Amino acid sequence: MRKNILAAGVILLGAALVFGVSNSSGLLFSLPISALNVVLGLVTRALPGLENQPASAGVRLVVDRGVVRASIYQLVFLDTKLILKRLSSVGVTVILALVLAVVGLEVLGIVGALMGGITGFSLQEFLTQRMRNKISGGNELTAVGRGDIEIGYIDLLEVRLVKSRLYLITENISLTASFPKGYSGKIGPMLAQIFESKFTTEESIRAAEAAEKENEKSQHPRRDRGKLSCR
Repeated sequence: MRKNILAAGVILLGAALVFGVSNSSGLLFSLPISALNVVLGLVTRALPGLENQPASAGVRLVVDRGVVRASIYQLVFLDTKLILKRLSSVGVTVILALVLAVVGLEVLGIVGALMGGITGFSLQEFLTQRMRNKISGGNELTAVGRGDIEIGYIDLLEVRLVKSRLYLITENISLTASFPKGYSGKIGPMLAQIFESKFTTEESIRAAEAAEKENEKSQHPRRDRGKLSCR
């Protein structure tokens, strides 16, 4: 059960009943949309979160959600490479929510657009969770399929974690994966073990810059340019 989707469905259902008093025709849109959110909240499993060294052979870390270029991926860190398993594309994450919001706007104005947008998000979460189940159930975690991205650790020049973003930098490409709030603090120590010297964080960069400045000061001490007093 996904509590945030279920709560949104209950709120939308109450709003549909309130606005239905003055606009009964709008109930044909708002009631089914609200009920759909409630159902999706009940059937969509909670996010699995992080899996450190799961049962699959050669897998060191699995991050259930990372957004890359408006598409949602599952990040699978193996011994020698990273596989980004695509869970949903731009068509699901953006276009679906936009279409439902436009339909809602035509029927119920701003309130309808809000209902449609929230429903688009709920459908996105449901579909991405179905894809996660398919990947884990079919033992596809370490396979590279259509739409997936594979990056060998040997090709990585730097892996940088800044707040909730992970920057993967190679000689030819640079990818940025955005994580949900609170993930970076948990995965930071794990990524440090996987990537060792290639891994940097915002704190380590600041510390290195501060150390460099202190080193420059020690090499170029400040000289007193004032005149010596005469007695």
